[in-house]
This record gives sequence, structure tokens and C-alpha cells, in this order.
Amino acid sequence: MSLMTKEGFGALKFSYFVLAAGIGVAIFLVVGSYLYWQAEKVSNVQSQRRLSDAQSRLANAKQQRDDLRNSEDTYNALVTRGVFIPESRLDLLDAMEVLKARHGITSLAYELSPQRPLRLAGGTTITAVDALGTRIRVRAASLHDGDMLAFLDEFSRMQRGLFPMERCAITRNQRAAALMPPPIATATGDGEAVATPATALVSAIEADCSLEWITLVDKRAAIADAPVAATAAQPGQVR
Repeated sequence: MSLMTKEGFGALKFSYFVLAAGIGVAIFLVVGSYLYWQAEKVSNVQSQRRLSDAQSRLANAKQQRDDLRNSEDTYNALVTRGVFIPESRLDLLDAMEVLKARHGITSLAYELSPQRPLRLAGGTTITAVDALGTRIRVRAASLHDGDMLAFLDEFSRMQRGLFPMERCAITRNQRAAALMPPPIATATGDGEAVATPATALVSAIEADCSLEWITLVDKRAAIADAPVAATAAQPGQVR
């Protein structure tokens, strides 16, 4: 019996049906697998995006925590330095005289300019704080290098604000040797004269420094402490 005849086709009709069903199932599986793979791919991309967003938020939270911690440390350090204490020139001059006596400074002269608002680098503005500065020029003299360096170091670390040095020229006084008096001859037990150099308070080290005295004003505290204008009371009528 030939397969190309009507009888042969009828005999194989069930086989053709099974073949078509198998092809349909195969196509369904292929298409379903492809769609499932695409869905998993999209889901994986979304999961990676959500994970990346979560990691970014966590990193930002840690950065903000560190910034707050650093800001707190910086604020405490500024409070310790007395940056928020209002400028008091008399207190500063008294402190400079104390440092002069402590470190053996032979002469000390200073010039203080009027206080002015400071312009921060890059035009930066701080909402809650005003920065004020006073330019100071200090001219000092001492007998020894160590005394001068100790005086300048402690002066820049005074707890009355920030004192960044802008310029400081330290020179040796060339006239010190010329101004020294001649040696004094003293007699020894053998009758010999020994020359002993005489001591003289001649300043050997001179410093000419310019620096900025920086203080900060908390605007919120200034507003809270501002006096409230009292209203004039109306006199009562006497009947």
C-alpha cells in the first residue's frame, strides 16, 4: 500500500497527529523557555539595580554618619580653642604679656587692625556661622632661638580663637655681636689675668610676623540672645 494514496494517508493520520503535537509541544517549550529566560534576565537586572541602590544608600548613610562624627569632633575642637568666644582685645594683650614673661622675650610690639567679616575660600558661605577676622602684626625680640620659637608656637595655639600665621620672618640681629662689651679681666690665684666675656642683654633673634585672629559668631545664639525691644507703657488716666 502506497503512503501517497488516500488509504495510506488515512492509516498514518494518527502518526501525523502525534508528530504535529510533538512539534507543537517542542515549540511551546522553546518559546516558554525563551520567555522565562527573558523574564529571569529582567528580574536579575532589577535585582541588581535594587541591590546597587541599597548599597548606595548604605554607603551614603555611613558617609553621613562619618561626616556627622567628624563635624562633632571639629565643633568640639573649635569650642576647645575658644573660637566662639567673642573677641576681647584686653584679654589677648594680657595673654601676650604672660607669654612674653614666660619665654623671656626682651621686647614685644603689636598692631591690631579693626575686626572685619572674613571671606571664605571659593566664596563659601556658612548659614549658621559668621567668620570674623582681625589682622595682627607682632614684632618680638629674644636672646635665644628656642625662646622665640616657643613663644610663637604657644601664641598660635592660644585658646582664644584661631591664629593662622600668614608670614613670619625670623632674623638674627647682626648688631648683637658688635654691641657686646669687651671682656673683663679677672685675676687668678697665680697672679695671671684671665679674660672673661661680659654678659649683656642684647637681643640676638628678631621676629616680624603677620597673622589672622579668627573668631566665629553663632547666628542662632546671637538671635536668641538679642534683646527684645520693650514697648512703652501708656500712662493710666487718673480720675
